[in-house]
Amino acid sequence: MRFSSVLIANRGEIACRLIATCRELGLRTVAIYSDVDRTAPHVLAADCAVHIGMPEAAHSYLNGAKIIAAAKKVGAEAIHPGYGFLAENAEFAQACIDGGLTFVGPSPKNIRLMGSKIAAKAAAVAVNVPVVPGYYGDNQSDDLLLAEAQKIGVPLLIKASAGGGGRGIRHVHDLSDFTVELTLARAEAQASFGDIRVLLERYVSNARHIEVQILADHLGNVLHLFERDCSLQRNHQKVIEEAPAPNLAPGVRARILESALRLTEGIGYDSVGTVEYLFDAATGDYYFLEMNTRLQVEHPVTEAVTGINIAQWQLRVANGEALPFSQSDITCNGCSIEARITAEDPANGFRPEVGLITGYFEPDMPGLRVDSGVRAGSFVSHYYDSMLAKVISFAPSRSAAIQLLNCGLENFCITGLGTNIMFLRDLLKMPGFVTGTHNTATLEITHSKGWNAPTTLPQQLAEAVLGRFLTQLGSPGPNPWMSLGAWRVTEPSGRYGAAIYRLGENDARIEGRAGAYTITLAKGVILEVNNAFLTGGNLCYESDGLWHTTKAHIDGNTVTLHGQSGQIVLEVLASDGFLQEANEANGMLGSQVLAPMPGLVTEILSNLDDRVNAGDPVAVIEAMKLLQTLTAPCDGIISQINVVAGESVSSGAVLVEIKPNEFED
Repeated sequence: MRFSSVLIANRGEIACRLIATCRELGLRTVAIYSDVDRTAPHVLAADCAVHIGMPEAAHSYLNGAKIIAAAKKVGAEAIHPGYGFLAENAEFAQACIDGGLTFVGPSPKNIRLMGSKIAAKAAAVAVNVPVVPGYYGDNQSDDLLLAEAQKIGVPLLIKASAGGGGRGIRHVHDLSDFTVELTLARAEAQASFGDIRVLLERYVSNARHIEVQILADHLGNVLHLFERDCSLQRNHQKVIEEAPAPNLAPGVRARILESALRLTEGIGYDSVGTVEYLFDAATGDYYFLEMNTRLQVEHPVTEAVTGINIAQWQLRVANGEALPFSQSDITCNGCSIEARITAEDPANGFRPEVGLITGYFEPDMPGLRVDSGVRAGSFVSHYYDSMLAKVISFAPSRSAAIQLLNCGLENFCITGLGTNIMFLRDLLKMPGFVTGTHNTATLEITHSKGWNAPTTLPQQLAEAVLGRFLTQLGSPGPNPWMSLGAWRVTEPSGRYGAAIYRLGENDARIEGRAGAYTITLAKGVILEVNNAFLTGGNLCYESDGLWHTTKAHIDGNTVTLHGQSGQIVLEVLASDGFLQEANEANGMLGSQVLAPMPGLVTEILSNLDDRVNAGDPVAVIEAMKLLQTLTAPCDGIISQINVVAGESVSSGAVLVEIKPNEFED
């Protein structure tokens, strides 16, 4: 064995997965953590952990020198980068090797080669692997790029050569817009990757994203573990992935797999990797896109259908072992689908969510796997990616895998902040996905105007009031008169009582005695209950001779209900609470641009004394690797700018102030 201890240079669910895998192999594990990750699950799971720096990734998880120093400090002999952060950084890989450490991944040479989309395309062409028609040259002059764009025609894509994760990509539908889009693509590329080089590609509409999992060792053995379909994407970022790819003709599959092997063998690859393709279902043509020289987020679906532990073999190969099986030994059985659970609000433009996870309840059922990096009590910050967990189903058929995944998501409850769980469940029901005929444009077309959360049913509103009331009745707090009126006096004596609550703009009244209650909303009686109680995180009540059970989590005024129709989160205020809220609302002028969450101000789009209209972009803030454009809340004149680009701000910080038109002199 070359190494017996591994430092995991990452965080979240992948760090937890790798720590568990190392433990299976008898390897000692070392975690690293920033200031905000001191008690994170991956830190507590490792054999030991080293503080690496401030929350900002540049000072912690992206600081290669600190990470290598930490490994040496605690006697770690190898470093596994996980995915993201430094996983595809050739300089970091070389620094590990130069420091006498084993880098768990491919050679720096291969990382560097495949890290440049321009160089990767050239390598593919050299071994007769088809690439998307376009321009991949070194000459980056404006005039030449425009001339090449004219040859390719529209629609086309401008892509950052060092890009990834959907950044540095611009669509061009009219050549008159090319120069502007080129400038924007270069700016994004420089900000994200420190490299302004771009390439041009013909835009393949209605294409599918197919990728091949590769496993290779240091002795020249190169195998494929079949393919995945990752076509369900939002803003070029994967949302749901599956293996194998549905509705892929056997002949096409064989050619794609063979070309992936040809490319990997041609560059002398020696680790886990993924060769990605764009597949035109209309013509049957496929084109090489890029090669990811790391473990990928979606690797569990391939593990499920092949039975091969990819993370484990990546470690074993790095430790000098040879692959003990041949291509004919590897089979693909059943179907596996993965959904990524993220902390974001899909109904509000997919705005990232930050805050404390107050409740965390994973589903536990046969055929379902959950890879998670959080738990109840975890704080989700704006410094890192918004992914919380992955849910992976495995079943004999694709339809059964979809049904199992939907059931798993139905029984996955995270409270304290918003998640995309309901959005994911909606995607599983889309006709194109159900039939396996979806493509990379399906999600954007289906939800072209954004995603709308399901309408909250009156019965759900009534259940929220009932759950809030039962919690308050059991724990009245210091002033029961303010929260429940005279109920504390009337209920024990068997007399009638009532309490008023506020849900959004509507009042709700609950009244009754001895466990028999009537809940009335604005439109009349909604729910009559004979018996009701809270137990084990469930709200149980009898109505119309039937017993009903709904998962309920009550955290102060916030009530989270979780059932077959999905998860809803409601603010249920007692009388004193909504009176206070109303007073606070009356004091708001609605003329300030506020930071919706902690983040980094990347750009101020207006100047002092500029005239703006409601909805005009005013500032851009970055949180959880996503950019959000903040707009003017009213018509008026910019009267004050309180921040500068590059400044970190807290949630609720006043970035820009506007003097509304009605207050102008």
